[in-house]
Amino acid sequence: MNNKKPQNKTHTLILSDFHLGSKVSHSKKIATFLKSFRFKKLILLGDIFEDLDFNRLKESDWELLSLIGKISKKSKVIWVEGNHDKGLAKIFAGLTGSRVYNVYKWKYHNKKYLAIHGHQFDNFLTENALLSFVANQVYNFIQLIDFKDRRISRAIKTKSKGWLRLSEKVAKRAILFAKLQGIDYIFCGHTHKANQKKSGKINYYNCGCWTDIPSTYITLDKEKIQIHKFF
Repeated sequence: MNNKKPQNKTHTLILSDFHLGSKVSHSKKIATFLKSFRFKKLILLGDIFEDLDFNRLKESDWELLSLIGKISKKSKVIWVEGNHDKGLAKIFAGLTGSRVYNVYKWKYHNKKYLAIHGHQFDNFLTENALLSFVANQVYNFIQLIDFKDRRISRAIKTKSKGWLRLSEKVAKRAILFAKLQGIDYIFCGHTHKANQKKSGKINYYNCGCWTDIPSTYITLDKEKIQIHKFF
C-alpha cells in the first residue's frame, strides 16, 4: 500500500463508501482530493450515500455531488450501487450525470475487469439486516467520540476478528465470482478495509472507505494497480 502523497494523474480512479448524510462522512476532504487529480475514468464503488434520506445531506455533500457532475462532463463517471444507497440509481444519475450499474465490467489493455460493491458476498448482512444496522450505528458513534487520528476506530478495525473474517470472506467469494465470470481483476468496497489478494490468475482489490482516517483509494494505469492512503 502506497503511503506517499497522492499522484495527480491516473487512468482510472476507484473510491467507495463515502456514506454522505452520516455524521462520519468527509465530503469536503473528498472534494479536495478529487480536485487534485486528473483521470479518464472515476469509479464510485457503492455506499456513496448513508441512506435514502436526502434531508441529512449537508451543504458540503451537495457541493461534492455538484463537483462529480462537473467531472462527468470531462471524464467517464461510473457509479456501482451499494447496499446503503440501493434504490438511488436514477436519482444519482440525474444529479451527477454518471452511469449506474449493479455490476460494472470493462476491458483495458487486453485484461478483463469487474467492479461490484461487495455486500453480495456478505451473507451475515443479508440474513441479519437489523444486527448489521445496529453494529454500523455503534461503530459510527465510536468514530464520532474517537481521537482526531481515529486511533480507537482503527484499532477496532485492525484487531476485530469479526471484521477480519468479513474482509476475508468477501475477498474469497469475490475471487470465486471473478473465476466464474472469467475476470482477471475484481474490485470491491463494503468492508471499509483496504485489501489486496491474488489467487491463481485472479487479482482482488478492496478500496477501503472515506469515513476513516486514513482514507484509501485505488489507481489503475495499464496493469499497474495500487492502493493508496490519503490523510
